[in-house]
Amino acid sequence: MVCNMALNFVNGSESSPKGHAFVFFEDPTSGICYGSYVVLLPITVDVSKYVPPFLMNQVGELGAGDMNAFAFPPAPEPVESLEYLVQLSDQRSDDLIDAGTISSTDVTDSMMKINEIVEEYLQIYEDAFGTTPVIAMETDESLSEGNTATRVNDVLYSLMGESDRLSELTKLVGKLRYATQTEEESLISEAKEEIQVLSTFLPDSFEIDKLIQAALDSNDGSESLTDLYLKRCFHLHREEYAELAAIETEIAAIVK
Repeated sequence: MVCNMALNFVNGSESSPKGHAFVFFEDPTSGICYGSYVVLLPITVDVSKYVPPFLMNQVGELGAGDMNAFAFPPAPEPVESLEYLVQLSDQRSDDLIDAGTISSTDVTDSMMKINEIVEEYLQIYEDAFGTTPVIAMETDESLSEGNTATRVNDVLYSLMGESDRLSELTKLVGKLRYATQTEEESLISEAKEEIQVLSTFLPDSFEIDKLIQAALDSNDGSESLTDLYLKRCFHLHREEYAELAAIETEIAAIVK
C-alpha cells in the first residue's frame, strides 16, 4: 500500500526525521487536543512473540513477522494542550506532527488515521536514511536499558491525566517503601528514578522530593510521613484545601 498523506512537521523536518514523533489532532467540535506517539524500532522484532492483539492491526503493511513501526496509544488520547506537546517535543528532541482534525467519537476512523501516519512516517524515514534507524547510530549510553525505559515512561506519563499520574505515583511509592524495608539497593535506585521521572509531569507544589526522602527513611514514623505526603498530593489535585491544611499540620508535627 502506498500512502500519500502529507505530514506537517511542527518540530523536526521531513528531510531529517528522528524516528520518534508526537502526533496531534484537534477535535473541532470540542477544541480538545488529542495525541499519540510514533516509534520506529531500531531492532527487528518477531511480532508473534510480543505484540498484543490491539496493536496487530498496525502491523499488516510492515511485513509478515516484523514490526518496524507502531503508534501508542493506537487511537489518539486527550493531552493537556498543544503548547505542552511543543514544550515536551523540544525537551525530548522528538518530531512533532500536526495531523489535522479528528472526531473523538469515531475511534475507528481515528485509528485508521494513526495507521496511515505510521506508514507515511516510516516511508519518510526510509526515504531519508534507508532502512537503518538513526537511533541505532546514537551513543551506547542513549541505547542503554535504563535510558530506554526512561524514554518509554516519559511517553506514557506525558499521555496520562494528572489523576492517572497520581495512581502511578502511589504504586511507585509502595515499590520504593518495600525496597527500603528489604534493603534492596538496586530496587531502591530503580523505584527512586521512576518517581523522579514521573515528578517532571507533576506540579512543583506536590513536593515529590520530600515524598521520596520520607519513603527512603527507615526510621519510626517514616511510613506515616510518607503516607501523609502522598495524601497531600491528592488533596492538592482535588483542591481540597481544608483537608490539605489538616495534612500540613500532621506533617509539621512529625517533621519537628
